[in-house]
Amino acid sequence: MPLVSLTEDANITRLETPYGIIQRRTKTTVPSEWALLRIKDSNLLFVFEESDRKEVMATDEKTLKILSRVMGEELGSASKLCSLLLPKKPAKVSKPKATKAKKTE
Repeated sequence: MPLVSLTEDANITRLETPYGIIQRRTKTTVPSEWALLRIKDSNLLFVFEESDRKEVMATDEKTLKILSRVMGEELGSASKLCSLLLPKKPAKVSKPKATKAKKTE
C-alpha cells in the first residue's frame, strides 16, 4: 500500500481520512485506489513501492481514463501507469566469467 504524507508547502496541517490522519512528518498507508484518485493533489505526497505493482496493475479501464486526463499522460494500460509511479528496477549487472589461466611450459 502506498505511503502518503502532506507536502512541506501544503495549505493544511492535517487531513483526516478513513485510513488515518495524514500529517507532514508522518506517513500513512492508504489503498492504491484511494491514492490514485488523489495523485495530483498538491497537498499530498505519495510514495509507491514495488510491492504496490499488483494493485496498480489491477486498475480498471475507467480509472485509467480519469488518470489520463488528470495526469496529462496517455495511459493506454496499467503497465504504463506502473512505469510512471513505481521506482525503476535496477539494471542487472552481469559479472564477468572467470577464466582459468593456462600454463605454458
